Amino acid sequence: MLLPYAFILPSFAFIASFLYYPVLLAFLHSFTEWNLVQTKWIGLDNFHSMLSNRMFRQGMRNQVIYTVSDVLKAIVIPLLAAEFIHMLRGNRSKYVYRTGFILPMLLPGIVAILLWQNMYDPTSGLINQLLRAIGLDSWATPWLGGKRSAIGALVMMGFPFIAGLPFLIFYAAIGNFNREQLEAARIDGASGWQVFRRLHLPMLKPQFRVVLILTIIGSLQDFVKIVVMTSGGPGDATVNPAFVMYNAAFGASQYGYGSAIGTALCLVIILLTIVNLRVLRSDD
Repeated sequence: MLLPYAFILPSFAFIASFLYYPVLLAFLHSFTEWNLVQTKWIGLDNFHSMLSNRMFRQGMRNQVIYTVSDVLKAIVIPLLAAEFIHMLRGNRSKYVYRTGFILPMLLPGIVAILLWQNMYDPTSGLINQLLRAIGLDSWATPWLGGKRSAIGALVMMGFPFIAGLPFLIFYAAIGNFNREQLEAARIDGASGWQVFRRLHLPMLKPQFRVVLILTIIGSLQDFVKIVVMTSGGPGDATVNPAFVMYNAAFGASQYGYGSAIGTALCLVIILLTIVNLRVLRSDD
C-alpha cells in the first residue's frame, strides 16, 4: 500500500523545496529588514512603507487598468473567435483558422514583447510609419514616451487579442455542448443571439472561471513587459506592484520590502480567486 506513495514522494519533495519553502521564507522575511548582509525583525514596517509609498499606490491604480483590460482581452475576443470558427461548416476551414490562432502560442513571450517594442518605435516603428503613409502624420507619436500614451500602448499589446489558451478552452467547451438542447432551441425558433445568450454563456461558466483565475494571476504577476518596454516610465506612469517588488528586491537590494509586496500580492490573488469561485459557481 505504501509503494505508490514512495514513487510520488520525490515529486512532493521537489515541490516542497522549490515552491512551498520559498513562499514560506518570503512570508517570514516580509517582516524583516533583509539585505543579504543582516536580517532585522521590524514587524509590519514594510507593509506600512508599502502602503505609504507613492510609486506603489500609482502601481495599484495602474494594476486595475491592466487587470480589467487583460480580463476583457482574455474573454471577449477569444470567445467570439471560438464561436465564429465553430459556426463554420467545413472541417478544413475550422482546422485552418484554429491552427492560425494557436500558432502564435509557439512564439516566446519575450520575442513578442520585443516585436511590439519595435512597432512602437517613434521613428522606424510600423505604427508611425503606417500613419505617415496614409497622411496622418499628426497622429504619429512616441507611444512609449508619453505619460498618457505609454500605459495605453502596453494595454494594446497583442492586438487583436486572440490569446491561444483562452481560445482553446472556449472552443473545446463549445464543441462538447449538448447537441440535443441546441437543436431543440433552434426548432423552437431561438435566434443565434438567443442561443448564445441563453445556452452558451450559462454552459461556459466553468470555462469563464478557469480563464478568469489564470488571467488575474498572470496580470498581477506580470512585470516583464514593463521592465523591457518602459522600465516603469515615463516617470512612474506604467509601474505596477510586481514591478515595484522587482525593483525593490533586485534594484535596491531591499529584499524584505520586496517580500512584503510579494506577500501582499499573494493574498490579493487568493482573495480574488475565492471571490471568483463563489461568484461563478457552476449550476448543473
